[in-house]
This record gives sequence, C-alpha cells and structure tokens, in this order.
Amino acid sequence: MKSIITLLLFFGTTAPMLAQAYNNEFNIGTRIIGIQEKNEAFGLTEDQFKNLKGSPYSNEEFLLGSIYNGKELAANNVYVRYNAFSDEIEIKKSKHSSDDEYGALLREPEVFVKILNQIYVFIPFDQSNEKGHYFEILSEGKVYDLYKKTDAEYSPPKAAKTSYDKDKPAEFKQTKKYYLVGKNGSFYELPNSRNKIIKLLSKDNKEVKNHVNKNRLDLDNEKDLIKLLDFYNSSMVD
Repeated sequence: MKSIITLLLFFGTTAPMLAQAYNNEFNIGTRIIGIQEKNEAFGLTEDQFKNLKGSPYSNEEFLLGSIYNGKELAANNVYVRYNAFSDEIEIKKSKHSSDDEYGALLREPEVFVKILNQIYVFIPFDQSNEKGHYFEILSEGKVYDLYKKTDAEYSPPKAAKTSYDKDKPAEFKQTKKYYLVGKNGSFYELPNSRNKIIKLLSKDNKEVKNHVNKNRLDLDNEKDLIKLLDFYNSSMVD
C-alpha cells in the first residue's frame, strides 16, 4: 500500500478531510446523476428502463468496502459501488436503505476505496479535482503499477426506421483502458496491440517477448496482462 500513498502524495493537492456525519458515517456529496432517476435523467419510460442493456456499474450491487484517508482507515464495512458513467464512488448509508438513499463520495486525492479485492484511487488531472478520474489498481511493482480506467457510455433508445428494422433499446457500453504508472506519477496508456505492448516493455527488458510466447499470454485478457506486468517488475535488476 506504500506505493499507493506515495502516488497520491505526488499529485499532492491539499483537500479538507472528510467531515463526520450520519452518526460517524461519511459526509457525502450529491450524485452527478442518479441512474434510478430514469425519467428525469434519461427520459425513459418504465418499459424502456426495464429493457435497458448493459450497466453503468462495475459492480451492480452495493458491496461492503472500506474507505481510507491517507494511511488511516476512515470507515469500514460501508456499502459502496463504482459508477463508471458518472465516475463516482456511490455510498449507501446501510444495507437496508432504499435505492434512493445514497450519495457520492467527495472526490479527493487523499481518499481511496477498497471494494472486496478492488482498490480505487482518485487521481487529479492538471492539479484539478474536477478534471480528475477514478482508477482501479490492478498490480503494483518496483518499476510500474498497472491501472485500469472503466468508462460507461450511454446510448438512448432508437426507433426502427423501417418495418424491417427493430427498435434498439437504451444501452450502456463499457470500455476499459489500461495504464502503466511510473513511480514519478507518469501515465502511459497501453496500446491495444499485443506487439506494441511487448515493444513498449521490451525497450528495457528483452525477455518480455519470450515470456509472452512461452506462457502463451493473451494480452487482451486482463489476468494475463497482470501476469506480464508482475513478471516485468520482478525481472528488473535493482
């Protein structure tokens, strides 16, 4: 966890600590958009909402998680989920709260969230929290960490143009991008091409290509990508 804290301090924007509220629960801000508020937010009918494809969430249900402020555990056993559409960590006051009784964690670089085995950190951009984004940490190493950014794009429903066509329901499409994060805070977006990923890493380590081929790693597969980065970091000489 040390490298996480180091990276957060590198981006060093000082922000007020989260205030205590709700009987020692977190003070949460207003959500950018509530997916459940379908009529107002998306203009969908009840039937259109039921037929909506995809999801804006990395985890559809609220799951138990922990919230950290710097090195300190700020809240444990809170119900959270990541909204990739609005790029927010949503918090529910309790398991039995209604779906309308939740808000969004204030976006601060000092604060990161653990949801089961997932770790989400908030990284400002150009010293601005408003321009920043949440990333999931997939792997940490002595040379590079591997981050994932999940986005969800909303497409409204489309009526059929001819009698031969079918109506298209509203849909959320998720996309994922992966980044190598250097110890100085630098971000490198990984290309989609297997050969380009190998070439990017092979500048410093010629064993990468042999390792990929020998172990038949599919670099379109997230687990194999993590394996490659773990190998790369472990093979570098101190």
